[in-house]
Amino acid sequence: MKKNKNVIIKAIILAAVLIIALLSASCSSTAYTNFGWSGSVVDDGTIYVASQGKLAALQKNNGSVIWQREIEKDTATSSALSCGMSSAASVIYANPVVYNGVVYVATYSGKIYAYSTASGNLLWKYPNEGYVQGIIGGLIIDNGAMYFAAVGGTVTALNIETQQVIWQYDTKDTLWASPCLNGDTLYIASYDKRLFAIDINSGDLKWTQPFKTNGPIVAAPVCDNGIVYIGSLDRGIYAIDSENGELIWKFSADSDAEYTPRNWFWATPLVVDGVIYAPNMDGFVYIVNSSDGRLITALELNNAVSSNPVLFEDKVIVSTQNGDLYSINTANNTKFLFKSLDLTVQSSLSVDDGIIYVHTIKAEYLYAINGNSGVVVWYYDVG
Repeated sequence: MKKNKNVIIKAIILAAVLIIALLSASCSSTAYTNFGWSGSVVDDGTIYVASQGKLAALQKNNGSVIWQREIEKDTATSSALSCGMSSAASVIYANPVVYNGVVYVATYSGKIYAYSTASGNLLWKYPNEGYVQGIIGGLIIDNGAMYFAAVGGTVTALNIETQQVIWQYDTKDTLWASPCLNGDTLYIASYDKRLFAIDINSGDLKWTQPFKTNGPIVAAPVCDNGIVYIGSLDRGIYAIDSENGELIWKFSADSDAEYTPRNWFWATPLVVDGVIYAPNMDGFVYIVNSSDGRLITALELNNAVSSNPVLFEDKVIVSTQNGDLYSINTANNTKFLFKSLDLTVQSSLSVDDGIIYVHTIKAEYLYAINGNSGVVVWYYDVG
């Protein structure tokens, strides 16, 4: 897997083809209406899962439906990626978020909906009239404020009690990634290759200038111990000082390691005890020392990974796009294939009480899988 000229050329060609496909899809009347890649969230014995035009609350122990609500069909969208087409309505890419008895979902067309976890009743929507410029990344809620990034480039802090805007910051960039909140700083990465640090008290930038990579960023930043880690479509992982935005180290295709990335870092890396587990679209998980960017090893999973991994006990759980679930032992970094679903997985995984939850797309199901045995405890037909 040593990098060479042919590998680099192939990677560049593949990246160009995928970018064209993504841009073409954004102007298609069907590409964004069939499915999103929203994951699921567990709260107090209930698991919430969203799909196109629907939010369901399920019993965690058996998958039975507590309540299910249709998300109102939007009649128009101002999303920067929808090319003015109204048929992109109610597709959900961001994971649901639960906070103080309310579950929140955001749509690609540019609406946020708040539902009672107890009854499923719609409490409010934002904006009440019209739309923001599309939401792909997740919502963050802290101390009564919701933070989200719109595709069109605006980062918003919203009071969830009054639905009034606290502040907004216009990055003038395309925003796909979920934000990361650490202390009083919100970190948000852009499709236009930059990482911004915003003071949540004022809505102003904290660094002199945003940190810049060599490729778009669609994965959420990871905040850990004073460092912000990001993976980029330029095939690099970056460690950035959270205080000043300066580069600490970079692991990329230009590194001298035995194994180097050949494709995009689409999934958000996972940091466990000073070690970064970074799945890549080339089918490898790159395991990197978080202090210096040194490659520890790379594990081949034989299929692209775009789904965010999770930590289960002492194992990192990763799903490939074709539905192969691997556990990586963090003690010795060995892998084990414990379940093959033979279905498409692009959504974030979630874990609770020994159960791994996997939301498949196209054929849309939510699977509850025992994290040790790989046995399917139950599944729910999301479609």
